[in-house]
Amino acid sequence: MHSRHTVVTSGHALLDGLATSCVERPDRIAVTDLRSSSQHAFSDIQHAAESARTHLHQLGVRPGDNVVVTLPLSVELIAYCYGVFLVGAVPAFLDPNQPPDTLAACLADLDAPVWVSELPCPGADLYDGIVCTPTSTGFDSARLGTVLPDPSRSEMHWDIADTVLLLYTSGTTGIPKGVPWTSRELASQMRYYRSDEISSEFCLFPHLALVAVAMGRRVVLPDLATVQPARLDVAAFYRQLAVSGSDYLFASPLVWHRLITHMDQHHLPAPALRRVATAGSAIGARLVERMQDRLAPAEVVVPYASTEVLMPITLIGADEHVYRSKLGTWTGMGTPLGRPPADMDVAVVESQFEGPHFDVALDGLPADRTGEIVVSGARVSTTYFHRDDAVRTAKLRDTRTGEIWHRTGDFGYIDSSGLVWYLCRRKDVVDSPHGPIHPDALEQMWNMVTGFLLSAVVYLEDLDRLFYVFPHDEDPRAVDLGTMAILAQRLHLPRPTPVHLSTALPTDPRHNSKIDRGRLRRVVEHLVATEGL
Repeated sequence: MHSRHTVVTSGHALLDGLATSCVERPDRIAVTDLRSSSQHAFSDIQHAAESARTHLHQLGVRPGDNVVVTLPLSVELIAYCYGVFLVGAVPAFLDPNQPPDTLAACLADLDAPVWVSELPCPGADLYDGIVCTPTSTGFDSARLGTVLPDPSRSEMHWDIADTVLLLYTSGTTGIPKGVPWTSRELASQMRYYRSDEISSEFCLFPHLALVAVAMGRRVVLPDLATVQPARLDVAAFYRQLAVSGSDYLFASPLVWHRLITHMDQHHLPAPALRRVATAGSAIGARLVERMQDRLAPAEVVVPYASTEVLMPITLIGADEHVYRSKLGTWTGMGTPLGRPPADMDVAVVESQFEGPHFDVALDGLPADRTGEIVVSGARVSTTYFHRDDAVRTAKLRDTRTGEIWHRTGDFGYIDSSGLVWYLCRRKDVVDSPHGPIHPDALEQMWNMVTGFLLSAVVYLEDLDRLFYVFPHDEDPRAVDLGTMAILAQRLHLPRPTPVHLSTALPTDPRHNSKIDRGRLRRVVEHLVATEGL
């Protein structure tokens, strides 16, 4: 935190951030909520959080409990999450629209006494606790500042290793895993991102909104029925973003693609942003170039992160991303991720490495050797919620330093200059007579020819054939098979067969950009069998 901060800390990174703003700038706007067309100062948020805490305590929430939160992006979401913090409990963000069996397993594991949701609450029939709908009294102007202290509450103090938030992985590799975020990781992220030039943030993710409030930024929350990238109302999104006065926006690649396409189709000017960022899958140079061109003069950056490691593990600017892509991605060498900042470390280990003894100085691979990317540092979560099996699989403890290294599941390498490159997910590496095939690397290479945002490579071993699959909304005339075949030949691979789907590509529900490769393979096999591709 900046040295000018004067608040005595409790040890809770997010609560301390809000408390600091309440002392230093209580009347400054903290939240612009476009759903309710309202604005709320930091002192308003503090009072609303106190009201939410009282409500939650009356419903039975106690220190150490988990509280499921599935509210839409709104000032009520922020107030109730901070209210959960004040009780001494932990907000858990779940996707209520995931398959019932998966949702039921997560709910049973959390054992949360209260679920904060709007009504109707999807999946409520799977839950035997109390479904809580937010009250409006916390934002009643006649009541602001009159919330009485809860006599049952003693002042809370937190250890830096105490869980603050509980987020879940997307579940693309099985049952979603709960990832505890502590003040250690959050404080590190806040130190990295706190910047005088970024004073406001348009938020599409709840955890980013909570952190932005704690950093003293004005948070703009959209009025959208969904923020899922493929279903988001892009016209409404543009209108709200353009008038929001926001400095910064992080969004999934598909959101940026759809926004820029909408701007081009309707001859709209760029929103007045200072900085924009995207992540969530391998980011192609063509998208980065479009963002640079159409969002100018905003700075374009690409962070690398995961649910288990807070942004950024590495960071790369647009100019370097495009330059490196033209040298490396074009030749099948993967996607450039950038270099780690000072408080993070990145290494590469053999993908089949198994503990229990690990020493990164001995087990880390030399430059340009491919393997699994592992990371350590202040933003790396150290455990999973009730998943000892996942901890054993994904966490390595350095026997020499005691440092925890997280196995990302990403396959890549570090070049001789220290730049980290991504090839594909470790589970997606395909053995072939031609050597290992890295689907993401091939997709990004061929996307530089076609200009497509999203494509997928499928290799059928029994036929020794590669298929370049692209969705219904891309133009097949952009497929230059001659150039694509030459690029494949340089890698000693078969020339690709293009497959133009009549639908979208099957993807993950969170970013709509991670390919469901098993499902897509079955689609291609069916097309080969029935249509003679």
